[in-house]
Amino acid sequence: MKRLLASFSILLFMAYPALAQDKAVDDTRGAIDFIQQLSDETIAVWSDSKMTEAERYEAFRAIFEDATDIELLARGMLGRHYRTATSEQRTAYMQAMGDYIVAEFDKRMAQIGFKTLVITGTKPASGKHGHVFVRTEVERDQGEPILADWRVRKKDGKFQIVNLEFEGINLMITNRDVFSSKVKDDGMDGLISWLKAQNTAPSGGQSASLE
Repeated sequence: MKRLLASFSILLFMAYPALAQDKAVDDTRGAIDFIQQLSDETIAVWSDSKMTEAERYEAFRAIFEDATDIELLARGMLGRHYRTATSEQRTAYMQAMGDYIVAEFDKRMAQIGFKTLVITGTKPASGKHGHVFVRTEVERDQGEPILADWRVRKKDGKFQIVNLEFEGINLMITNRDVFSSKVKDDGMDGLISWLKAQNTAPSGGQSASLE
């Protein structure tokens, strides 16, 4: 009976390898390739001189939205305030965050003078979800490279970014502190209005929807 169960387990593993190994920490090569492809696609868009600013932004948005779990990031940045928000406020917040997160990444990359990405290794992330950090150096037009660690998950066979650290500064935690302060001072509706005001999409750019 034990042999039969063992054989069945092996057959099940062979038949459903994606379910058995659906963790980024178990597929670091895949996580590295994912970040490398993201870097290559982003550089190709940003270096395309034929694109207008609005076209470049929309192309970056398409790449970024596919590669990132924006909803997870949005909930993490709001923290405990998500639980106390009304359903209408949650919907409005998620819609505003689609623009905010894309604009935040776009702005940060532009500020540091992103030129190319050099992958230096991986590191298991804390927690039970099997996430992994893909560690990189962002080479710039001017200045020393900047360290950037991309927290990557693998779900249903697909890799996605769930957080980012620049020089040890955690994007989710930093924004959570800012958002918490905004909610304390101006309420949830005040935070949503502030998020909408941060939208830096060029004229002609479209807003994202997380519905």
